[in-house]
Formats: sequence, structure tokens, C-alpha cells
Amino acid sequence: MNFFHPPPTIKAELYLTVPKNLRCSDESEWRGGFAGGYENIFLEGPTADDKGNVWVTDIPHGRILRFDSNRQGTECVKYDGEPNGMAIRRDGKFVVADYKQISPLLTRRNLERFKGPNDVIVDSKDNIYFTDQGQTSMVDQTGKVYRLCSDGKLDVLVSNGISPNGLVLSPDEQFLYVAMTRSNEVWRLPLHKDGSTSKVGVFFRSFGNAGPDGLAVDEEGSLFVCHPSLASVFVVDKHGMPKARIASADGMNLTNCTFGGPDGKTIFITDSLKGNIQKVEWHCAGVRQWKTAASE
Repeated sequence: MNFFHPPPTIKAELYLTVPKNLRCSDESEWRGGFAGGYENIFLEGPTADDKGNVWVTDIPHGRILRFDSNRQGTECVKYDGEPNGMAIRRDGKFVVADYKQISPLLTRRNLERFKGPNDVIVDSKDNIYFTDQGQTSMVDQTGKVYRLCSDGKLDVLVSNGISPNGLVLSPDEQFLYVAMTRSNEVWRLPLHKDGSTSKVGVFFRSFGNAGPDGLAVDEEGSLFVCHPSLASVFVVDKHGMPKARIASADGMNLTNCTFGGPDGKTIFITDSLKGNIQKVEWHCAGVRQWKTAASE
């Protein structure tokens, strides 16, 4: 039951569409296992740096693309992988969650291979949080959320995830939000000083064929929840109250978002199937991982 009025709707603006010369038609294992159709690209993992660049991944073709402030695109990396979420470390290097492999940083927990890493973030102490989604769902609630500490220790924060996907920290890093795509929820994890978590609960619940995907947070603590089957990014404040719905400018599959731009107030949103990046100017800055220019 919801007693709140519908929040205002903000229409996103089309920032750019990936041109034909930057799209791949070659086959991949990922492409063969994907039930839907797409236009020779599948965008994810938007990440902005301080040079005005927006970086995105192309999962089935193992690529990382860069678009500069003039919206000119470059294929920067192509390799035998399936890159999804990515984050910029304090040293300017990327950490990429790869469904096919994480190498050379991490490939296993103990002797067990990961199911299929999906998204990744880095905190102010260089700890790396990532989701291990694989094919988990309501009938296989074994998705995991990990924290790789800067000293090499690997913690399991969630072991019963229902398709864990995007994740983001609150501005004070006292809470971790995790999108559970197949239960149409966002979970909220309190992070204690000893590194543990308890009293994990549902912070946000939605509906649709595929649930919450990528997440972002602004400096006020409001959460931005990308929903790829509802053509929307839902914005709720730190208490869970609805603030706005950002509607897609073109296409349904809004998979992920990030803050960037000169003042950090521009929200960049990927539509995975259309192969476009959309944008919205927000009233305050987002919490970005590190104000550093990415390595080239």
C-alpha cells in the first residue's frame, strides 16, 4: 500500500547514440545466451571522469568505449571478456566487474569460481564492493555481495541474494544499497565498524519483468534506481520517500547511471539495447567515487 502521490516526472534528454562504426556484429557466447534482441551493442557501466569523458562497457563484445565532452567516441579496450560495471580507483585505474572473468585482480573465492560478477564500486578506503549475480533468481537465491578490502581480505556481505545487480554506498559510507533484480527490490545493508552487517532490509520495491539494475546516489543521500523494464529511473530520498521519476528519452532499457559533468550535477544514463546515453541536469551533485582523471 502506498499513500504518496505520484512524484513529478522528469524527461531525460538524449545525449548521444553510439554510431554504427562503433558497433560490433561479431558473435559471442553472451550474445547467444541473451533472450532479447539488441542493435549490435549492449551498453552498461557508465563512469565519468574529471576530464569530461563518459566511459561505458559493451558486454557481449568485450569492449570499453570512451566519449569525450564533444561526444566523440573511441574504442579504448577490446578483450576476451564480458565487462559490465566499472569504477575508477583513487590511482585513476579502472576496476571492471566481468561476467566472464575478473583478471588479474580476482578470479575466485577460496577455490570456487564466481558465478558472474555484475557491478562494482570503490569506497574512500580503497575497498572494492562487487555483486556476483550469475543466473541467480527467485528459485536460486545464492547470489553474493563481496567486499575486497585494501589488505586483500575478501568478505561475504550477502550470500542469499536474488540476482544481485547494481550497488552504491550512502554518502557517509555507513549503508550499502544493492539492487536485487529478480525480486524487484533494493536492499539496504548497515555497515558496522568491524566490517559486518546486520538487520538488512528492503529499502525499495517495484514491479515489472526485470527489476532494479544500476544505482547512484547524490550528496543529499537520494537514491537513483534504474529500472530497465519500466523505462525509468526512480528517485527516492534517504528515507525511501519518492522524489521523482526520470522517464527515458528513447528506449526502455535504462540499465545504469552515473553522475558527471563540470559540476558533478549531470546524470548520465545508459539504454543498453538502443545503445544510447541520456542525461538529466540535477539540482545537486552526485557522490562520485574519486575526483581523479581516469588513466588512458
